[in-house]
Amino acid sequence: MRRPPREQERTLRFVGPERRRIPRYYVSVPVELDNRTGTTKDVNEHGTRFETDHPLALDQPITFRLVFRDFAGGDPWRMAARGRVIRVEEGGAGYIVAVRVTSYVLAEAPSTDSTT
Repeated sequence: MRRPPREQERTLRFVGPERRRIPRYYVSVPVELDNRTGTTKDVNEHGTRFETDHPLALDQPITFRLVFRDFAGGDPWRMAARGRVIRVEEGGAGYIVAVRVTSYVLAEAPSTDSTT
């Protein structure tokens, strides 16, 4: 039986025990940056890796937002982050961009108004 692509990606990339001090989380959430969009491949406390249609320059400062959907069906919320591009790779139909995050903040919190 074939494994899903995400599971294949994880097993092909890592051989042996995980040596990272900070765990990486494989999540797929929309990324908004300037007039571009992308989708995360993974995140951790210090950075993220995402796929986008447009290349970014190595060592370029970047500001972006991760868009999280509200599980209760409300408006999505966003986390804004700043960082620096540390790696760019061609991958499939686009580019895989790795960013070292230097700061982040909750940009748009979900509404706490329960009256509809």
